[in-house]
Amino acid sequence: MSSSWISIIEGKTQILVPSASIYQSEPSKYPAFFNTAARFNRDISIFLYRNSFDKSRKNLSFVDSLSGVGSRGLRVAKEIPQIQSVILNDYNSIALQASKASAVINDVFHKCKFSNKEVCSFLSNSNIWDNRSSIIDLDPFGSPSPYIDCLLRSVENEGIISVTATDTAVLLGVYPHVCFRKYYGLPIRSKYSLEVGTRLLISNIALVASRFDLFAFPIFAHAYRNYIRVYCKIVKSAKKANRLFENLGYVQHCFNCGNRNFFKEIPIVTTCSNCKGKTHLGGQMWIREIFDKDLMDRSILDVRNRLAEGQPHGSCKKNLELIQTFFFVAKNELDNIPFHYLNDEYGKLFKRQTLPLSKIFDLLQQQGYRSSPTIFSNYGFKTEASMTDIKSVLDKV
Repeated sequence: MSSSWISIIEGKTQILVPSASIYQSEPSKYPAFFNTAARFNRDISIFLYRNSFDKSRKNLSFVDSLSGVGSRGLRVAKEIPQIQSVILNDYNSIALQASKASAVINDVFHKCKFSNKEVCSFLSNSNIWDNRSSIIDLDPFGSPSPYIDCLLRSVENEGIISVTATDTAVLLGVYPHVCFRKYYGLPIRSKYSLEVGTRLLISNIALVASRFDLFAFPIFAHAYRNYIRVYCKIVKSAKKANRLFENLGYVQHCFNCGNRNFFKEIPIVTTCSNCKGKTHLGGQMWIREIFDKDLMDRSILDVRNRLAEGQPHGSCKKNLELIQTFFFVAKNELDNIPFHYLNDEYGKLFKRQTLPLSKIFDLLQQQGYRSSPTIFSNYGFKTEASMTDIKSVLDKV
């Protein structure tokens, strides 16, 4: 490779990347795409992929459908021995040349195959059950919705898809009509928009999957900086797909008093049960659990073991500690509640002081209400208490 390329280390993997991508504030597609800021989400994915399958399961395969310079796929090949086959696909032939060179450097070329096709054309060649992949990653620029069909046609039964959406303005409610057309649901532009957007993306994947007699359900999701990312398990079962509706519903939000509720059906009453103000409806969205708690336990242990290794091969301690916190919060989150509150909401709405989360948890627990932090905000919390109950509890301070 020319001097316009440099070698970096992520995890245990050496990757050739365009030197400009390290210094530019926004990653460029030329000569090949590499987003240095996305290292955090690549680190998370390695832990999740490594702990999502039983250790006895053999012949696992991974597809990096929009691989760029191969940063995710190469790390899978290098850092997850259980995955024996990795396919990297990108329409940019220069990016693929870099991927091949990196595969040689990391001694994983024998595990890798390379494809230079448009993503749906590439995935359509894998839509026979015998050729489907165990894990398929989709990390496009913008919305993933045009590719979901292709993705689901190519993943094996009980396989996993990981999907990134960077059109966060759409999913967070800036463009509600675009959101409805692309994701089949209406967003809520609120304090908890990131969670609503995440649940809209999961719902969209599950609805598309049901057309193929597949049941898709989340095992992990997070929203960080300018993207939303979800991990879903895919099961071939028309019976389970028929019951998809049990996992979908709507959130009703009052911007006047902050009250919010969720329903499986569109609520008939459109006024707030608390202040009688007009409410906003979001959905249809995924309203059930979004975290596999057993997977979180395994992943936490894996991160701890990695930290105990003493930071070999340039791995970033700060990232690992943050990932461990993410997994711990996800393990304990009340994720069957499809929204959260922020600790400053109460103060702003009712002209009261903003309390630290630890104090809020103590007060709610004293009154018998379960509560938890949320992965979607450092200042957020979930609780079984309604907004009225929260106000009543905090008014006693």
